[in-house]
Amino acid sequence: GEDERAAAARRDRIRMMEREYAEGVLEIARGSRSIDVEDEAEGGEILGVTDLIDADRLLERQEEADRLTTAQRAAADRTWAFGHVIVDEAQELSPMAWRLLMRRSPSRSMTIVGDVAQTGALSGTPSWADALAPYVAQRWRLTELTVSYRTPAEIMAVAADVLAEIDPALRPPRSVRESGVPPWDRAVPDEQLAAELVAAATREAAGLTEGRLGVLVPAGRVGELGSAVTAALPEAAVGEHPELESRVVVLTVAQAKGLEFDSVLVVDPDRMVAESPRGRSDLYVALTRATQRLGILRPTP
Repeated sequence: GEDERAAAARRDRIRMMEREYAEGVLEIARGSRSIDVEDEAEGGEILGVTDLIDADRLLERQEEADRLTTAQRAAADRTWAFGHVIVDEAQELSPMAWRLLMRRSPSRSMTIVGDVAQTGALSGTPSWADALAPYVAQRWRLTELTVSYRTPAEIMAVAADVLAEIDPALRPPRSVRESGVPPWDRAVPDEQLAAELVAAATREAAGLTEGRLGVLVPAGRVGELGSAVTAALPEAAVGEHPELESRVVVLTVAQAKGLEFDSVLVVDPDRMVAESPRGRSDLYVALTRATQRLGILRPTP
């Protein structure tokens, strides 16, 4: 277009001016050369600056090198196309995000990783067929990962009940191990919930040698319950961007997605479900964050 031609002409003018400047520098170098050789035969050939470099080479050495990584250049170029695209947590992509990815991948060569049972975003993916059919019709292949290496069998049995409520057609993964510790589920009066949570978190943290405890709470109660835990356990972290390496971390389900903890306390699961149109998926995510131990605290009126 006109703007591109104008920009190209401007770049050409700038380069011409810079080349003229480089020629001027070399001319000064030639004029200032003052070497007195008494015996030219003995002195031999003496090289000057202009014998080693010309204006074009000098100009190239003064130009700023492009030090951006490939990823940075791709991010800055809205026309950049990829030969193959890898997407993680793909269940959270909206229809607009799918369109963006397909525009950047003309070959439609993709590896898509996700779990529709964990879709939390309202505009997220309810099924892979719905997301992919507009772009590749039936030209895609589904491979299901049926083995869980993270979640022990005792905890997966609890999560499987929630999975069946999300979609009876979904099959829970098969756990390859048992922890030997059954999950516990305790109901307490709502006014005692914070105190019971502090007591449970203190016990769980004391039982961990090098592991971490995740305390997963509804978004609407993170301030109240997070303050109670951090007041009792100074090492605990909470907030919009908590320190995830802390031994105790208080998180919402959205913050905990993709993470794992040795021990997990799920607090007020009914409110977690009520807070989102995809609340049961959020609860399923919360229940499957633990690698060893799981406890559930339910408030009662």
